[in-house]
Amino acid sequence: MIKLKNFTELNSQEIELIFKWRNHPDINQFMKTKQIDFEEHLRFIRNLHQDSNKKYFLVFQDEQIIGVIDFVNITTKSCEFGLYAKPDLKGVGQILMNEILKYAFEILKIDTLKAYVFKNNHKALKLYQQNHFTIYDEDEDFYYVCLKQSNCKTLLS
Repeated sequence: MIKLKNFTELNSQEIELIFKWRNHPDINQFMKTKQIDFEEHLRFIRNLHQDSNKKYFLVFQDEQIIGVIDFVNITTKSCEFGLYAKPDLKGVGQILMNEILKYAFEILKIDTLKAYVFKNNHKALKLYQQNHFTIYDEDEDFYYVCLKQSNCKTLLS
């Protein structure tokens, strides 16, 4: 069973765990902001209480923490998402993606789901393409991908 826990409801151990993950080399290599200090991390979580355009969740599978999913730049029509799995945990990308699709299209009820992916993050790009995301733009560092809700109905059934 999958459970999402909003970052605004995390306990101190979970906050510290996410901080460690966020600075882990396997994770931060694919972040725009590479290293963060603990005060910055706490400030970020505190600010989520006032920011309705962002939602961050710790993802549990049968009581085990498996990763993080997030939604930013949330509007009535679209949002951007991100995800990362617990370091050294393999095979949970699709589980995290399923939760992203459900939350974006069933809870937020948006039309278009977007993300950017570092060009050298081949695993993420493959996962997105397997879930019918298409590349709509690129620059020197990133591919920009999107998925329309109308293309996703069969995935959620």
